[in-house]
Amino acid sequence: MKKANVQWIRTILCMTGIMMIFSLTACTPTPEKGRTGEVKQTQAANGVATNKNPDPTAPDLEVVSIYNVSEDGTKLEGTMDAVEELNPQVLTDLLIQYGVLEEGTKLISFAAEGDPSSKEVGPGVLNIPGVEIESDTREYGTLNLSKFPDAKNEILLQAVANTFLENLNVVYLTIQVDGETVAENLSMVDAGK
Repeated sequence: MKKANVQWIRTILCMTGIMMIFSLTACTPTPEKGRTGEVKQTQAANGVATNKNPDPTAPDLEVVSIYNVSEDGTKLEGTMDAVEELNPQVLTDLLIQYGVLEEGTKLISFAAEGDPSSKEVGPGVLNIPGVEIESDTREYGTLNLSKFPDAKNEILLQAVANTFLENLNVVYLTIQVDGETVAENLSMVDAGK
């Protein structure tokens, strides 16, 4: 009986010791990885450590959202890209590159005007009564293109509209082909619906 109690106590002490080791291991701080601005050391082919710094001559890029139509043609899909300068011509070129617009489509004009009638404030911004908040968002935009693949395809029209609405901060977009309106006052539609 005494031997069984000693064995039982040893087992409990061993289990307690193992739990303490796991507890200390879990509580040990680990080094942070991927911190922005850190100088990273890399190994060169010859085994010598070198410092790797960000390229100061690299251009600042703006992230843009490009919308296109799914392969089955039933819904919108969004893609992210980066550009050096964000303007209507760059968006038109990206829509051609992603196959939304046909090769050879020219941007005739893009104009945005009017302050938004809705004074809703975006996420993270306080709405203070009596204080006017400056915004670069415009109520109406008009996009005039030289041609459009299928002016009756509502999903295709919405893909172009979403791309311009989101990236150029416009609430409603009218799309024209050579000055003739093919879609009027399109608003943002969520991708995937």
